[in-house]
Amino acid sequence: MRTLCGVAVIAAPLGVARISRAFCRTTTTLAPPNYDPGARNACWTTTDGSPAVDLAWPARSRVPYLLDSIASRYVSLADATRAAHLAFDAWNQAMCAPGCQGSACQPPNVQAFDNGSINPDAAADDCGLIDCGVTYHDPQHIIVFRDDSWPYNGVGTTLALTTVTYGRTSGTIFDADIEINSSDPVNKPLTVQEPPAPNAYSLQFILTHEAGHFFGLAHATDATAIMYANYQGGLLQFASDGTPLLTPDDLAGICTIYPPLPLPPPSSGCACGVSVGTSASFAAASASLALLGLSLRRRRRGA
Repeated sequence: MRTLCGVAVIAAPLGVARISRAFCRTTTTLAPPNYDPGARNACWTTTDGSPAVDLAWPARSRVPYLLDSIASRYVSLADATRAAHLAFDAWNQAMCAPGCQGSACQPPNVQAFDNGSINPDAAADDCGLIDCGVTYHDPQHIIVFRDDSWPYNGVGTTLALTTVTYGRTSGTIFDADIEINSSDPVNKPLTVQEPPAPNAYSLQFILTHEAGHFFGLAHATDATAIMYANYQGGLLQFASDGTPLLTPDDLAGICTIYPPLPLPPPSSGCACGVSVGTSASFAAASASLALLGLSLRRRRRGA
């Protein structure tokens, strides 16, 4: 199997492993790039007592993503758009009450949605993909294909990478961008066909895995989970509408981070100012942390 981590696991971990659950969350404490929760059977934690805050988008957010309009020489924009739509819907449509019926079935309180495409020149200047400094939070969450070259380590073993920008102390996610390694169509050909041919790599699986990182999940310890560190696209299962099916571990992860919440009460009468809601709360959080410069960018290797 090709590793989703991009780097082989080595001995002597740099932190203490803890066994608590199969799914793992991305935190403000950076794990070494070679740490594999599946091999360790534990999520990453540190030894120095520093606090590790779990990363998450603000509650009730609707987070837009955009695809680079040129997509790839090997994958059309239409095919990439469909794969991304199905990938994010796998997480958006997770039912956080197993076995529920009717109104008792509730999805996660944060949703991602397709906001169209972006000009490749604008994508090239995106501050989630290049370093613009810690005081700026790019509001555009982009999916790009790297046809010409892979600008990171692990060119032969990494299929994709997600970069997350977040608040240093709050763990609030401000930006998440996904890069697909399409630079080696001979040895790592991407396909939108399901199931994939034995020598091809499922773009649907890759994007579904990266969407998990987008929402704040790290690699899982459960070898059957979509968020496991090794590519296993041929095992992906689908609903009748083509949406990938999450495993129980993936479901537990997204529902733990974003449990269903009751809708805020409707406002009564007239009021001045900004109404309470997803966009206002997200913008306020971004602005306050931008002024303090308390943000970091971390790259999550996956799929």
